[in-house]
Amino acid sequence: MSFLTAALDWRGLTGRAGFVLAAALVVGLMVAQAQVPPLSSTGAGVALAAAASTLLFWGHARRRLRAMGWSGWWMWGLAVPLVSLALVAIMAVRRNRPDAVPGPFSQAGRALVWVMVALIASRVAWAPYIIPTGSMSPTLQPGDYALATRSLTAPERGAVVVFRHPVSGQDFLKRVIGLPGDRVQMRDGQVILNGTPVPQAPAPDWSEPNRPTAIGTRPRCLTPTAPGAPCIKQAARETLPGGPTYTVLNIGTQGTDDTVEVRIPEGHLFVLGDNRDNSLDSRITQGLGGVGLVPLTHVAGRVRLVLYSQEGREGRLLRTVE
Repeated sequence: MSFLTAALDWRGLTGRAGFVLAAALVVGLMVAQAQVPPLSSTGAGVALAAAASTLLFWGHARRRLRAMGWSGWWMWGLAVPLVSLALVAIMAVRRNRPDAVPGPFSQAGRALVWVMVALIASRVAWAPYIIPTGSMSPTLQPGDYALATRSLTAPERGAVVVFRHPVSGQDFLKRVIGLPGDRVQMRDGQVILNGTPVPQAPAPDWSEPNRPTAIGTRPRCLTPTAPGAPCIKQAARETLPGGPTYTVLNIGTQGTDDTVEVRIPEGHLFVLGDNRDNSLDSRITQGLGGVGLVPLTHVAGRVRLVLYSQEGREGRLLRTVE
């Protein structure tokens, strides 16, 4: 029986070498999964390989415990941090019991492993993102743990997308404002789309604590604000043609409030942050630190949901992204 097929037969026995190989495969692929861009073609391949290696590892782990003469319940110790390290080390060096023989196994245990494998494989279609800055506030706030799904079609106006910066390759999250063929301009802080102002309705001021974000920056406020005090911003509800209505923020007159009209070429998007005066987006060229016009080929997915806030912000649990 080969190394691959043996992992599917939980009744059998696995020696030290087979278990070490299975452990090395799963660790290597999990590390690789953390390094590749989420929702990319490479990331999809690594996710599927990681799922397959997980199935191999747990199958050989169960067989290895039987070969050592240990109960299969020890297998679940491999899911516990620190305990798993000690257990893997023991399983890698301990000799087989001379009287070890194949035997039955728990069907429920194998079912749980298949659930774990399916969850890992599902990373082909989704990826989590931790929001480091307030450039998309209030839609996405610093510390939000957000979920994005793979893009199967071109994004529409108003969609909040994940894309890789054309120069740095870093992941950015912004809102799509202009599609190929559109003409986009900023005038007095208002979006002019194809010659027509995008309507904005007044909304109550929005505030957040004036404290550092995950990358050490502080929010910009309407007026000078002491650390820890409420940082106030003007807010408005903006509605794109045929798109959603969402909240945008303003802290006063800025250099990016007025831009020249840009016609979006084929295969590109014009994107903005909802926190208009605190966002490096398509208003700013790549040479000046912005993102410029974003190639459609760099769009990885669409942000769908905020799962929760790592900073404990209220109202962030299972919040749908507008």
